[in-house]
Amino acid sequence: MVRLAIGLVVGLALTPLLVRLLRWTADTKVPSWYVVAIAPVAGAAVALWTPAAIAFGAAFVVLGIPAAAVDVVEHRIPDRLSLPLCGVVVVAAIIGHQAGLRALAGGAAWGAVLLLSYLLTGQPGPGDVKLAPSVGILLGWFGWTWVLGGFIAAYVVTAVAGLVGVLLGKFSFRDGQVPMGPSMVAVALVGGTLAQL
Repeated sequence: MVRLAIGLVVGLALTPLLVRLLRWTADTKVPSWYVVAIAPVAGAAVALWTPAAIAFGAAFVVLGIPAAAVDVVEHRIPDRLSLPLCGVVVVAAIIGHQAGLRALAGGAAWGAVLLLSYLLTGQPGPGDVKLAPSVGILLGWFGWTWVLGGFIAAYVVTAVAGLVGVLLGKFSFRDGQVPMGPSMVAVALVGGTLAQL
């Protein structure tokens, strides 16, 4: 309970930084409440992670949440967020030794599958392809079951969110406007939390 409270406080304390990152990387006005509503909850969840995994979770809170918020509105994931995120999780994986090798392999698997899909179909978008290795590395840290389960979950969550968005008139399947970044970040954070329990 104490760790949850600390994580909530840290998430709240980081919220202004996340809002700044959101404004710095967005080309249009992205509502800051996307970040304000999620950061404390994500911080509380990551506080439950093992010390070795907290660096992954912190990186996704600080860089992944603003990236997902930009994707919701602009249908793109800024390189200024996705590339540093990838760098942080790669370094965290390398420091992790044995689990780190599996994590890097998970990142390579996610990246390769999404890159192949992009080259063959044009979907998902290039930002999603750049975000994929980070998600795969985080999930790979916890095991191959999480890599595969997270991959399936990301597509299912994207499909459900897309259907809701289409029904509300926010997205269009035909134009490829369904953002996948939020689903990928959510799967990373939720998967990482569930793996700790």
